[in-house]
Amino acid sequence: MPTVRRLAATALVAAGFLATAIAPAQAATTSATTCERVCILDARTGGHPDYDRLVFDLSDNVSLPAVQAQLSPDGSCTPGAAGETRHLAITGKSYLLLDVYPAQARSSGPDAYTTPAVQPVSLPSLKGVQMTGDYEGHIGFGLSLGDYTRYRVSTLTAPNRIVVDVYH
Repeated sequence: MPTVRRLAATALVAAGFLATAIAPAQAATTSATTCERVCILDARTGGHPDYDRLVFDLSDNVSLPAVQAQLSPDGSCTPGAAGETRHLAITGKSYLLLDVYPAQARSSGPDAYTTPAVQPVSLPSLKGVQMTGDYEGHIGFGLSLGDYTRYRVSTLTAPNRIVVDVYH
C-alpha cells in the first residue's frame, strides 16, 4: 500500500509541476495585442563592412505595412496634420525620411515603442534615427546620414521587420 501512496503522491507532484509549467505559456498566448494596425515596437542598428543596418521590429498580428522612403537634403519634414515643417534633431550631411503605413507606435502597454524618439548612432553611414510623427496610421522616421545616401528598404517576416540598409 505505501507504494501506491508514493505513486499517487508522485503523480500529484508531477501534475502540479505540469500545471505551473503550462500556465504561463497559456497566459502568454491568450494576451491579445493592443494594436489595430502593425505596431512598431523598437528600432535597432548594426554596422557591417559595406553598409549600416536599421531594423524596426514589428508586431506579428497583421500583414506588413508599406514603407515609402525619400531623401531630404536638409532634414526637414512635415509630420501630422498641422503642416508645420520641422528639422531632425541629429545633424547629418543628408537625411532619409520614412513613412510607414498602416502602422502605429504606442507610448505604453505591451506593444509600446521602446526606442527613444531621438536616438544618436555612431556608424559610418547612419548618424541618428528619430521618430517624426504618429498620425492617422502613418508613422514617420527620419534618418540622419553621413557621407553616403545609397539605401535599400525591405520588409521581412517571421518575425515581422522593416530593414533599412545604408551603404558605404
